[in-house]
Amino acid sequence: MHFSIVASGKTCPGCVVINASGQIVDETSRSFAAFLSQNRLDGVLPPEPGEGQPQPATAPKVIIAFESVGGKVQSALIIGRRIRKAGWTTVIGQARLAAGKPIFENAGCYSACTMVILGGTNRFVVPLSKVGVHQFSPQFNDGETFDAQEMNQIVRDYGREVVSVYDFVHAMGVTEAFFTTTLRTPFSSLDELPRDQWVSTGVATALLPDAEGPVPLSTILDAASQNDLTTSIAKPSVGLKAPDPVQPRAAASESWTVIHADGSAVTAEFTNPEYRVALACQDGKTAKLDLSFKELSPLDIEKLRAAAFSARVLKIDGHEIAIDNVATSTDGEQSIVASLAVKDVKDFTSSDALSFAVLNKAGEPVGRSGSIPTTGVAKAIGDAMAGCGA
Repeated sequence: MHFSIVASGKTCPGCVVINASGQIVDETSRSFAAFLSQNRLDGVLPPEPGEGQPQPATAPKVIIAFESVGGKVQSALIIGRRIRKAGWTTVIGQARLAAGKPIFENAGCYSACTMVILGGTNRFVVPLSKVGVHQFSPQFNDGETFDAQEMNQIVRDYGREVVSVYDFVHAMGVTEAFFTTTLRTPFSSLDELPRDQWVSTGVATALLPDAEGPVPLSTILDAASQNDLTTSIAKPSVGLKAPDPVQPRAAASESWTVIHADGSAVTAEFTNPEYRVALACQDGKTAKLDLSFKELSPLDIEKLRAAAFSARVLKIDGHEIAIDNVATSTDGEQSIVASLAVKDVKDFTSSDALSFAVLNKAGEPVGRSGSIPTTGVAKAIGDAMAGCGA
């Protein structure tokens, strides 16, 4: 990606306009840092403000316009954070001088480019521009192959990248709409966002007036002044709904029960708003355990999907049980199924709480972990295991 000053000083009194175009690669974040340092030394750009401090009112307003097919996610996040710290305005478009004055033309911003845009305290999309999103993906070369150990590392790295993007979106004051929108589209395809989704997903803080031709700088500055967020770096973006405060949940029945379903084995069940555990007799010696996670956040859904590739063992109450199957439904609920010896199930009745964790082949936790109360577990498991002769 190439960065260049389009206008400053006499061609842009009280402002600086920057163009950024090209693919985002690993070196891009370092190139951006060098660009900042040089132009600050030259007095073109204002000094970097202190942590959590806004730019002085006398500092020039900086607008940076992007056109990019996307690229490396981590480099994009670094640039986005630098832009947010500086309190700049981001624009999807390309800037140039016309009759000595800056104007902005439509452009395309895809994949990781949209993450950089979130760094702007004010964000705008030039009308007729293209905004494309999809899932971020591991980077492979054609024909590249991996052994099991390498694949486990790839899964762990992917999980960390999911978390880093989620944390970035949250830190930028943008709701989960952007995150969930990107996850809906496989990385092998691209979802072009229509104009009516630019604000709801957080790509824009406000819409610019419809225009078929270039947008003058004055339109950007006027929109930014109406939507000014530079006095509070961490304030959620105008036009976006801040996350709702957590509402207290109604008390759930924290007790095991017995389910007698026609045509099915008697099942000992514990359920709460977060997960469901079911134990049923499978044959004379083994029992089937089904652990289902409910009400997952978009981040949890993606983490558990990644975990499904490496999940090998369910550790519950100290017992390590080989996982038979991991399935994720379209609504995000994930179910882990395992078989265990009936004699091990009996041990569950002597614990104050059943701790559980999903482990990979290396014995490292993946996905969720937690603790299950044991109120009523002895009778429920006794009834469910009766068919096994226990």
